[in-house]
Amino acid sequence: MKRSAKITTAVVAVAVAGLVAAAAPAVVGAAPAVFDVASWASERFAAEPSTAPTSIVADTENVVGNELVDLGDGISVPAGGPGDCTTSARINIQSDDGSPMYAKLLGELVDMGGSELASGPVTLDADGEIFSYEVQPGDSLIAIGERFCVDYVTVGGYNHVRGFEPIAPGDVLYLRPDPTLPFVDIYSPYNAEPGSSTIPYYDGVAAFSTAVATADLGAARWLWQRLEKDMPPETAALITQALSDDDLSLLRRMFP
Repeated sequence: MKRSAKITTAVVAVAVAGLVAAAAPAVVGAAPAVFDVASWASERFAAEPSTAPTSIVADTENVVGNELVDLGDGISVPAGGPGDCTTSARINIQSDDGSPMYAKLLGELVDMGGSELASGPVTLDADGEIFSYEVQPGDSLIAIGERFCVDYVTVGGYNHVRGFEPIAPGDVLYLRPDPTLPFVDIYSPYNAEPGSSTIPYYDGVAAFSTAVATADLGAARWLWQRLEKDMPPETAALITQALSDDDLSLLRRMFP
């Protein structure tokens, strides 16, 4: 996701991260606070009902006990879907036998048509499948999930939407992950010592994402010298090669 903050601000944030970390409570393994997002957000960001038809219906053969739908990979979701959807997809972050984490789309994306809070353009991939969405003024992540019949929380997680940070016009949300690419964990550095602060790493990833979004490869390379050691070796090698090849497309997929 593109960042509206200036790259200079992001780089300064990394430079002072060591000072902030001394007083910060964030540590490796700390659990996030529990907050009832669904009840709060359903009223705050309620989308207009969609009237657009869809040619995709729920796969009743996969319904478990008429209550759950098996999406595969051990994931089941309630039958039906968000908004007017009859199915529900999700973006799952997973790892196989200790290999690097990756993101995988479970279920099918369906474009139910634009609404007041999800009116932006859609990009299709080479196969004509829904690939990404560009955020417009006034858009809501919940409404975007309802438009594409996908769990909005998993869309936010995959696209590195941090906490309750709002999405902004011009942001690109990727909806169809490439499972061959490693997923970059923005919260936990690789092989971090228990009890160590994660704030410098978190700020560094945010600054790197800003550099990539603004096509400032010089800043990205400078930041990468400090981030590389905190990434799994396979992930680090891929990012290093992408920087060498000036491959902004790949970098933006990994640092949305």
